[in-house]
Amino acid sequence: MTRYLMQRLLLMPVTLLLLSMLIFGMLRTIPGDVVDFLFDEAGTSAEATLEHKIRAEYGLDRAIHIQYWDWLSHVVQGEFGHSFRYNKSATDVLKERFPRSLQLMVMGIIGAVGIGIPLGILSARHADSWIDHVTRVFAIGGLSTPSFVVAAVVLVILIALFDWIPPNFVSFTSDPIENLKITIFPAIVLAYVAAAPLMRLTRSQMLEVLSQDYIRTARAKGLSERVVLVRHALKNAMLPIITVIGLLVERLISGSVIVELVFGVPGMGAALVDAVGNRDYPILQFLVIVIGTVILAANLLVDLAYAWLDPRVRYT
Repeated sequence: MTRYLMQRLLLMPVTLLLLSMLIFGMLRTIPGDVVDFLFDEAGTSAEATLEHKIRAEYGLDRAIHIQYWDWLSHVVQGEFGHSFRYNKSATDVLKERFPRSLQLMVMGIIGAVGIGIPLGILSARHADSWIDHVTRVFAIGGLSTPSFVVAAVVLVILIALFDWIPPNFVSFTSDPIENLKITIFPAIVLAYVAAAPLMRLTRSQMLEVLSQDYIRTARAKGLSERVVLVRHALKNAMLPIITVIGLLVERLISGSVIVELVFGVPGMGAALVDAVGNRDYPILQFLVIVIGTVILAANLLVDLAYAWLDPRVRYT
């Protein structure tokens, strides 16, 4: 286990390095940069001398590989660049935005697990009944509906029926109650979209496990149905479910980009979209690296959870 963990930890910087090269090169191939955006925003055409001066000031007049090496040398020192849009360091932008997105993701994962797994167990326990049909419709709706559509529908319902308008964001540390009033609805949207695949997989895995001989033996011993379902069936069905929970991190990150914009939560997703529109290279590069790190860490935790759940799993 220790050797496997060390191998994975050593591979993470290599993966992030390749990711940084990819995003750095892709951004420079997109037509237009921050200098063009500045002139477009001001409504004036770019004079050649002034344009060259500004581009040289930002270091955009050099070859791509030189720009990348300069950026990477600063990253190694903990400097991720200065935002053109916010006029502050990328690290300061992350410190401000990351806790908000992290809160939404944690609430979304808790909601998805709290909804998806129990509904999957309930559906498998009452297979082909009306309960099963209702829960399957619930799951199919979440699987087939994009998160931005769900978010828009929820927002329209809140506005039309309850005259609810997204208020100005308040951090959880400043006012927990006011913060939850703002974040609960986007978290519900994320939880619903993420719970759908989790519910479907839990149902299929539980149906397979419940047909095994040891489940019939456990019932024949007189064990309660709750003990049979949770202690015996669910535990043996958890490996694929844990895998999906790890993949849900990617789904929640992609969904939070739109959900944050719809509900006015100024998190990393909103900053990412804003950076794309403004060609804010330092913010884009830094956020992609941070998101990549979160996804790699989530996948590593999922792999390590296999051995914890099933002693037969060995990493050699």
